Amino acid sequence: MGRVFLNYITWVLCVCCASASAQLLPDNKNLNAQSVARWMQSNRDIAPIVQVVDAMHATDAALKAFEALPPAEQDQKINALLKSNNLLESANQITQKHGWKSVGEYMRLSTKLGNAIAAYFLFGDLGKVTEEQEKQLKEKADPAVLAVPKSDIDFIKNNEKALQKYIQAYGAGR
Repeated sequence: MGRVFLNYITWVLCVCCASASAQLLPDNKNLNAQSVARWMQSNRDIAPIVQVVDAMHATDAALKAFEALPPAEQDQKINALLKSNNLLESANQITQKHGWKSVGEYMRLSTKLGNAIAAYFLFGDLGKVTEEQEKQLKEKADPAVLAVPKSDIDFIKNNEKALQKYIQAYGAGR
């Protein structure tokens, strides 16, 4: 009976610790000051890993197909690629160091942030153009950028000073 009780207590502690750990993990799905700060801090460390992952998409169609997958499938494909390139262990160390659950999670937040910045520029520019120019801009814009929620655009607007270096680099590249 003592051994069963000890096993039960051990199991309860493991569940509680796992639950507490999960609760302590940051919100990396939404744009907020904490997630974007984490993103900026991890950029240099994770950039070589992201380059390898980005190379697996030879075409825009392949990238769109990949992005359409559920996050768990994206992470599986990324991990398989990293494993085949002997980078999975170092990638896991980097993501754990910076509070990411996976390289894919980092990349999904990157995409969300990039789309929000692009939408911020696009919708900011729309106030300065004619109706015909606005129509042309919207026709040429990426549907993902047009679909950015207003809350994400507002986040960029409200945090423009903190994001200024990244926004300037992004703006220079467009």
